[in-house]
Amino acid sequence: MRQSLKKSERLKKRDDIQRLFKKGDSIFEHPIKLYHLSIEKGDEAAGLRFGVSVPKKKFKRAVDRNLLKRRIKEAYRKHNGSLKSLFKEGDHKLLIMPVFLADEIADYSLIEGKIILLLQRLQAIYEQDH
Repeated sequence: MRQSLKKSERLKKRDDIQRLFKKGDSIFEHPIKLYHLSIEKGDEAAGLRFGVSVPKKKFKRAVDRNLLKRRIKEAYRKHNGSLKSLFKEGDHKLLIMPVFLADEIADYSLIEGKIILLLQRLQAIYEQDH
């Protein structure tokens, strides 16, 4: 079974990204700050929209930024099942964007642990609302 992030699950629209940073909330678990915003789905399907950001200010080389983005995406892909099922049925979609804030490259096990914690906290927040 293919487990990659589907095109429909990616957060790409400029308007959605701007709305996420302006109106969204955030949870912080060093070295990752997770921005999230639940919005009514409108014309689109319900579910999750996921994007990743690694600041160019902290990591000048694109290979370093891409490495961190791959690690964050993989950790999210492996552990988003329960959150995905919460938003699969319903009238809202959830926008999520983790931002990596450390000054040095972190190994995968650290990133995976932090993503798991953030997703659990995020799920607890939205289970109260639903």
